[in-house]
Amino acid sequence: MHKMFHKLYSLFFCLLTGIFSIGLVACDDEESYTTSPLALLSFSTDTVRFDTIFTTIGSTTQLFKVYNRGDEPLMLPSIRLASGGESGFRVNVDGMSDTEFTDVEVRDGDSLYVFVEVTVDPRDEDNPFLLRDSLQFLLQSGVCQQVQLEAYGQDMIVLRGTIFSTDTTLTGERPYVVYDSLVVDNNATLSLTEGVRLHFHSGAFMRVHGTLKAEGSVERPIVFRGDRLDNLFDYLPYDRLDNQWGGITLSASSYDNYLNHVDIHSGGWGIQCDSSASDRNKLTIENSVIHNVAGNALSAINGRIWVGNSELTNAGSHCLKVRGGDVQVVHSTLANFYPWAYRGAALSLSNELCPLTRADFRSSIVTGYSSNELMLVRDKVVDTLAFNYRFSHCLLNIPVDSIGADTLSDGRYYRVRIDSVEHEVSRITNFPLIDTDIFYYDFSLDSLSGAVGAGNPEDALNLYPFDRLGRIRSEDEAPDAGAREL
Repeated sequence: MHKMFHKLYSLFFCLLTGIFSIGLVACDDEESYTTSPLALLSFSTDTVRFDTIFTTIGSTTQLFKVYNRGDEPLMLPSIRLASGGESGFRVNVDGMSDTEFTDVEVRDGDSLYVFVEVTVDPRDEDNPFLLRDSLQFLLQSGVCQQVQLEAYGQDMIVLRGTIFSTDTTLTGERPYVVYDSLVVDNNATLSLTEGVRLHFHSGAFMRVHGTLKAEGSVERPIVFRGDRLDNLFDYLPYDRLDNQWGGITLSASSYDNYLNHVDIHSGGWGIQCDSSASDRNKLTIENSVIHNVAGNALSAINGRIWVGNSELTNAGSHCLKVRGGDVQVVHSTLANFYPWAYRGAALSLSNELCPLTRADFRSSIVTGYSSNELMLVRDKVVDTLAFNYRFSHCLLNIPVDSIGADTLSDGRYYRVRIDSVEHEVSRITNFPLIDTDIFYYDFSLDSLSGAVGAGNPEDALNLYPFDRLGRIRSEDEAPDAGAREL
């Protein structure tokens, strides 16, 4: 009997201990959330800002983190958009999308991921307008913390596969977003007034069979660019990447195109001039920029081209590629510091199949990373085709021994300065405001550049008394070569 009592007692004790242990575990699982008003969340940012966003086109996604840096868990009875979702902002909290979230736990030392997007409704306004909202975090203590949400909206005009078959003028009140293609038909002229902004979607391009007239100004240039307004990284806008859209093609039937104060950048190519009669003006481009393209910045086959006071810079192929024809380049900067892959020479001249009747470069800069930025290609079959080119009052990045020292002051090279690494300032250091870490390129000259004072006073006096940015060229002894005066 005594032994049986002992066994029953032991069994009861074990059962009681087990039940007590289970109770302890159950109590352990019920978190005790702090209600102290001193226990607060921390955020990786206090404001989520979006760059300008075209109406009806959704933004990219931005991320911020919410931290509980305390030593006790927090329960959030509510996380909500202050507008209730009416502002156009959308949020996702740790994988859940809604306008309000309830009973969200943030354990001590843990964090939440919050993703934010926005789509802006049209307002029929010309100028950008500001959208605001906030994401509010209500704690059990009654404290409400918030992260501000901001975006600028911009109404735009959509052009999708548009063909202009009659004379048309576009004005600069609102930007245009181009999908697929923009075509100027035969015998039609498309005129662009100052301030026009053409944003091309990926792969979209412009083809001109008729005539393009673009008259911008220093203050309000005409801009051709991609439609991505956001950043790839914090320091790198998509607008500084190449190949964001196609480019502009002037077909064989297109003549008398005139571009003044135009900025073309970040395309697959800049302007491609198809083969035409070289006794009629194909393209005049002045006070303009073609920059950062995957192919040629400007290419021409057997055309009559004038480039004045302009910058053709950073091309995956060539800044200027000429095959035959009649080309004049005055007070312009051809500089190839293309950063994305292999690049061609800044300037390529050829008479293959087409006679190069004239390639005249005056008061200009031809430079880049390599030791020779001038590519000369003669026709290998017909050696009687004209191959006429000349440089005067230029800064050239070419080896002296490739042309002979005695020709530097006569013949094809007249009063030319060589842009050599032997000089204190040369090649990319001609332009001290370039920042290759963030892919920002400003082609203003250094005071020690060989381009300073290298220009021809007659070119400045008779053709371009002001540089591309409107600065007067006659304030010192001699004008500077290139598109910009120091």
